[in-house]
Amino acid sequence: MIPGHAVLASSAQGFSGWALAAAAVLLLANAFFVAVEFAVVAARRTRIEPLADQGDRRARAALRSLTDLNVQLAGAQLGITMASLGLGFVAEPAVGSLVESAVGRFWDLPETALRTISFVLALTIVVYLHMVVGEMVPKNLAIANPERSLLRLALPNRIYLFVFGPVVRVLTVLGNAGVRALGIEPADELRSAHTTAELAYMVEESHEKGLIAAGERKLLSSALGFGARTAGSAMVPRQEIVAVSRTATVAATEDLIRQSGHSRILVTDDGIEHVLGFVHAKDLLGLPDDAKDLPLPSAVLRLMLSVSPERPLAEVLVAMRTSRRHLALVVDSTGTTAGLLSLEDILERLVGDIVDEYDRRTAAGP
Repeated sequence: MIPGHAVLASSAQGFSGWALAAAAVLLLANAFFVAVEFAVVAARRTRIEPLADQGDRRARAALRSLTDLNVQLAGAQLGITMASLGLGFVAEPAVGSLVESAVGRFWDLPETALRTISFVLALTIVVYLHMVVGEMVPKNLAIANPERSLLRLALPNRIYLFVFGPVVRVLTVLGNAGVRALGIEPADELRSAHTTAELAYMVEESHEKGLIAAGERKLLSSALGFGARTAGSAMVPRQEIVAVSRTATVAATEDLIRQSGHSRILVTDDGIEHVLGFVHAKDLLGLPDDAKDLPLPSAVLRLMLSVSPERPLAEVLVAMRTSRRHLALVVDSTGTTAGLLSLEDILERLVGDIVDEYDRRTAAGP
């Protein structure tokens, strides 16, 4: 080899070594910013907040990243762009030089053909590494576990944003201006709230993937639909109400309680349209034996709520808890008794049928 050419070859090899090292750093930088971009979008705040409350420094940095999404994405895009351009500028000539040297050792090709083949091979290698190592691998890792990825990347990324803050802020302002020009207000944080329909879909999807059991799915679905239910949808219809007249004896009332299997019986005055209240089985147990053949004493009558059929079940439940009255008469707009609603009826809309030792399922009622 001619001495001058040897010196040039040695210099070229030295340059290629430094260029390859720089290319490796740029490739890792590209992977870092890609991972940040996907992690900050996919991470869920609810999984990071408990760690931040415990004083985890990484979690606090991750939470701050989630609250300024525009800045995070602009910074990641700037980093990806700089790394990609630098990679193309440094890596292709370095790899091309190595490929040209390797090919030239095995084949004696014209210089033009050698450079063309070397350029194509070098470009293929660089593009492959950039797409796989610099893009796809970090993207998949960040999506597979976004919270863990963000916890690891948040602190170094905030250092990067501190250094390139002015440039990133300018890019953010310009990007937001472009979005506003389209009539859309940019958001600094991903929407984390969901509608009832979206939550119901998430429950069904989680059940199909085996993440929640059938019983949990039923309970969650019932809870999501609870807000749309009304007193009229859960009440016992008037034709199924078990009631006694105020003139009925204590013994007759006890017999009716045993036959119906209900612990509470309505007490009426001249028909179901005039409900005085209800009597509880345990209140009759404390009466003396000589009172069995006497009419129901007024002392055992308990008051109850009165609600409309259109009143939401959630409101009825709150009213029952506040008043400590667990039975409500459902009365329509004309003042006619439409049905009867108990606390048990409401709870059954959430957890399904509740069967106790007194429930015979032979008649409806509280």
